[in-house]
Amino acid sequence: MLQKKTCYPPKTFDDVLDALVRLFLLKCWAFTGVDVDQLVADVDAQRAERAEHDALQSEYLALHETFGVNQEARYERFLAALNAARAVFRNDKAVMAELERFKRSTGGGRPRKASDEAA
Repeated sequence: MLQKKTCYPPKTFDDVLDALVRLFLLKCWAFTGVDVDQLVADVDAQRAERAEHDALQSEYLALHETFGVNQEARYERFLAALNAARAVFRNDKAVMAELERFKRSTGGGRPRKASDEAA
């Protein structure tokens, strides 16, 4: 059985839901199968869950940025150490062979244009 994808309405859904509920209450509309009390509760739940979601997302983005900055600093120190070892042992083939495994992989770069390959 295929799983159905979760529906994510637009960010304005909070306001649209609230406006519809207010209209129902203002006009005293009542329809079979429509529980206005549930819709009122839905507005409150939507607002609370949206606030919690946005706070967690903001926390994640801050943590993600901090991780990226710290990782960049660690990578720069790694490169400095690797380059220092390469400089000191540039004439030692055995050590250079060991350091070869730290070479950047070439498989994940940008694809080349046909004109770049011809040059």
